[in-house]
Amino acid sequence: MFRHYLKLAVGTLASHKLYSVINILGLSVALTCVVFVILFVRRELSYDEWIPGSQDLYAVEVTMRMPDAPPVNIGAVPYPMGGAMRSQIPGVTGVTRLLQKTLTLTRGDRQFLAKSVDFVNGNFFSIIRLPFVEGEPDSALSQPESVVLSEAAARSYFGDADPMGRTLITNIGSCRKHGATCQGQTVSLRVTGVVRDLPQNSQLSGTVFIPMGSLADPMSAQERQNWFADNLFTYVTLAPGVKPATVLAAMPPVLDRDAAGLLQQAGIQWRGSRLYRIHLTPFTRVHLSASRWIANMTPPGSWNTLYGVIVIGILVLLVACFNFTNLATARAALRKREIGLRKTLGATRGQLTVQFLTEAVFLAFVSLLCAVAAADVLLPVFNSFLHQSLALNYGKDWRLDLMLVGVATAAGLISGIYPAVFLSRLRPVSTLQTKSGHSRTSIGLRDALVLMQFAISIGLGIATMVVFRQVDFARNLNLGFDRKDILVIANSTLMGTRQEAFAAALRANPGIQSVALSEYLPFGSGLNQGTVQVPGHPSQLTLNWMSSGPDYPHTYGIRLVAGRFLSASRGTDRFTGTDAKSIPNLLVNAAGARALGFTPRNAVGQTILFGGTHAHIVGVLANAKVDGAREPVAPTVYIFDPNRPMDISVRLRPGDMSQTLSFIDRTWHAFEPTVAIQRSFLDASFERLYRSDERNGTVFGVFVLVAIFIACLGLYGLVVFTAERRTKEVALRKISGARTLEILKSMLWRISLPVMLANAIAWPVTYYYLQDWLQGFANHISLNPGYFLTAGTVALLIAWATVFVHTLRLAHTSPIHALRYE
Repeated sequence: MFRHYLKLAVGTLASHKLYSVINILGLSVALTCVVFVILFVRRELSYDEWIPGSQDLYAVEVTMRMPDAPPVNIGAVPYPMGGAMRSQIPGVTGVTRLLQKTLTLTRGDRQFLAKSVDFVNGNFFSIIRLPFVEGEPDSALSQPESVVLSEAAARSYFGDADPMGRTLITNIGSCRKHGATCQGQTVSLRVTGVVRDLPQNSQLSGTVFIPMGSLADPMSAQERQNWFADNLFTYVTLAPGVKPATVLAAMPPVLDRDAAGLLQQAGIQWRGSRLYRIHLTPFTRVHLSASRWIANMTPPGSWNTLYGVIVIGILVLLVACFNFTNLATARAALRKREIGLRKTLGATRGQLTVQFLTEAVFLAFVSLLCAVAAADVLLPVFNSFLHQSLALNYGKDWRLDLMLVGVATAAGLISGIYPAVFLSRLRPVSTLQTKSGHSRTSIGLRDALVLMQFAISIGLGIATMVVFRQVDFARNLNLGFDRKDILVIANSTLMGTRQEAFAAALRANPGIQSVALSEYLPFGSGLNQGTVQVPGHPSQLTLNWMSSGPDYPHTYGIRLVAGRFLSASRGTDRFTGTDAKSIPNLLVNAAGARALGFTPRNAVGQTILFGGTHAHIVGVLANAKVDGAREPVAPTVYIFDPNRPMDISVRLRPGDMSQTLSFIDRTWHAFEPTVAIQRSFLDASFERLYRSDERNGTVFGVFVLVAIFIACLGLYGLVVFTAERRTKEVALRKISGARTLEILKSMLWRISLPVMLANAIAWPVTYYYLQDWLQGFANHISLNPGYFLTAGTVALLIAWATVFVHTLRLAHTSPIHALRYE
């Protein structure tokens, strides 16, 4: 029986070539999108699933609250927090930590800049069981001066030679204090293990692993006791059966007890449980939950993005399914006699239903074969777009095969269920009549399906325009400083007078306009936070703060609103002056002045209590959007503490910069011969701010083109069919005096009505979701009606263009020839 139905399906497709091509092409394009959606979703859901024994492993994250400041969600936690959980909460059976840094590693006379160096506890590989190629996971980091490399790192440092037992040289880090640099002191690290390269579907990104406690470890003993330094990724294992909620419920007393001393020293009259709220996220779900935290090792995923891609993939597939349903119901009149004859010969309604569903599913599988071939061809483009290395292996990836077969079967059933029910219920007497009347129900359904197709396309089109417009707005927003032609140099070794001497050496080059020192750089991680109090006011405020040199505002072009800049020649402008009785000076930005209750002019000359020290405000800087358009300008305090290690910002003169860059490299090497320079242009960091938004906009754009293409395919098929069925009607109207323009307007109006009604559905739904998305930007565009009218008008014009030629041909049909039709 099935073989019989299959033959009928093949015959039907062959006898109606135009409609078969339209349906197969539409479904093929949609299923190609579905293949990529499945690949993307599987990759996002597979993060760290490949690591064995991670079912009881959790990442520790915190929400930090400071006085009179919004909460901050941080993916890294203080060093002592993990130890407190392990020692004081019975359900926590293990803890390990990770601190990611950049190091210079030396082998012989060759220097390597290792950007993904993970300082970890000695038990790291016992808890997070990465696959080893050489060495023993449980003991690889048992010695302090050991190092474990990834396969790629081992090849880079040692070539094809066996790396086991060989040594790498790096600078000593843990001995560094304020003013001390350990210059010239190095440590040898012996390779004790090699792990497989981490795949892309991992929250981890390390290529070099060094145990904490090594001389190369940059953390000091004081930092290991600091409850305010949120800089370590911490993972805990729970005993079988212990729920995360149980651990979280036991944390408040621990925080109240262990963090009390440091809070009192900072002058914060809070309990530790009020300062920190702890979160435990399953290790395999960190990637998709990481977008709510700052300080992630790898670019975070997002459940919202995942759900959005799934929904859009389903919508595009439904658009293609609607095409099949539309054309099948429109062609019902052509199959009436076939149905009548089969029913007269004894065919049951159930048999006819199965036949029509078999046709739909068969067409879906033909489309699937085309789709998998197209996906294989387009996969390199898809990988390049996502910066991934996904692979299609239909022969071995049986899970993917089953999913695609399931999707194709579902698409065929969804497409064919209504036409099958509609056609199988026709009565033999009515089907054998020669009249080919039109079913009001089917016409209404076809209009509804066209309406839904264009509603989806219009909604995606609006979203695409808004996303790209917002990104363009953010890129061209006045940030309050000039980011062009600035080279930034990461610095973790030069300190005190040496970093000032390096800056002075750079200023001597004519290709360099200015040089500035600053503890943080624009578009980087968040600043320090500290409590500030105005004398006479009992409440405390939390403001951002950073140390920066006097040239920082000049180099970045930040305007002075009131007062004066800091000066290196004034002793009180240094926050670590030699006179203990003197009151140091500082700057605030305009937002900081307002937060303290002053106008910019009134703020100058005021004395505040900053971090337990009385300080004078001598100047107010204009607000600088150092986090871009997404975050509001934070109230910020600027101090000048030359003893703190600071990064270097260099404003280059426009023109040929190659010689200037070579000079900067030589100068750095003269100051730090054992440390490779880390330099980049600030514009590169700015571009990364909106890369994911641009990518989302491109995805929307691709999907909207696909949806419109499929919708227009179906619309063209309907117009061709309508033209065939209404040829005699048009001829009679022309004989009655109707002009070509009137007939053309009538036919186009028939197409325009569902497209215009689609706007009524698409506009409010799209407005709701885009308004919520725009709220994620402190500075954003407004959703003016132009986006909605443009998308609706373009959709209507595309619909007209799709059907115009064929409609015009119908309107020009000769009445004499048309009356002979049928």
